[in-house]
Amino acid sequence: MSAPFDADVCLKRFTGHAPLFPLPSGVLYPQLVLPLHIFEERYREMTADALAGDRLIAMALLRPGAEATDTTKSAPIYPVVSLGQIVMDERLGDGCYDIIVRGICRARVIGESCTEHAYRVGRLEPLKDVYPSQPPACWNRCRAALLAAFGRRFPQLGENEEVQRSVRDDLSLGVLCDLLCSSLSLLPAESAEMLMETDVRRRCTWLLRRMSVLSEPGFPPEFSVN
Repeated sequence: MSAPFDADVCLKRFTGHAPLFPLPSGVLYPQLVLPLHIFEERYREMTADALAGDRLIAMALLRPGAEATDTTKSAPIYPVVSLGQIVMDERLGDGCYDIIVRGICRARVIGESCTEHAYRVGRLEPLKDVYPSQPPACWNRCRAALLAAFGRRFPQLGENEEVQRSVRDDLSLGVLCDLLCSSLSLLPAESAEMLMETDVRRRCTWLLRRMSVLSEPGFPPEFSVN
């Protein structure tokens, strides 16, 4: 597992606008990857334009009841998306694409641009993780709980020193939460909730509760209310 890349470096080419790719389920979390097969004509256009430009697209999650096949550009989406970069691409003989998108950061949709494209284009505000002021001991206990949960979730990786070192030393607490979230079978609404949550304290608490860790002695970590 390689060290997380620098989101600020990836955002240097970001213009404030990016194509929106709405999906009915599944979320791309920052610094994780998502393989996609692009077959619809409007999204082939989107991919071709992204590859010819900054290679950035925003993965959006459709709200309940919205249809992924809606071509009106009005299907309701959640207000926070994942801005990602196409890091691998292959154009197939039938004109479709296989791509791999790596998440850069969460972003708030502050509006949509009116364009002649068949796909939607969002005006986006990048978001950073927020770490409320807490004593170091609170964050240390929270990290220990998440690492223990990671070990239980992926026991087969216990012998892989590189992975264990990367998870322990290289990943921020927010990214570690996102990594664990991506490994769970979450409902779309739960995935949306986690993507919209920039407060790492609340994200961590929700995740530990979801993974049934909070019932163990010593948890949840005693976060300050300040």
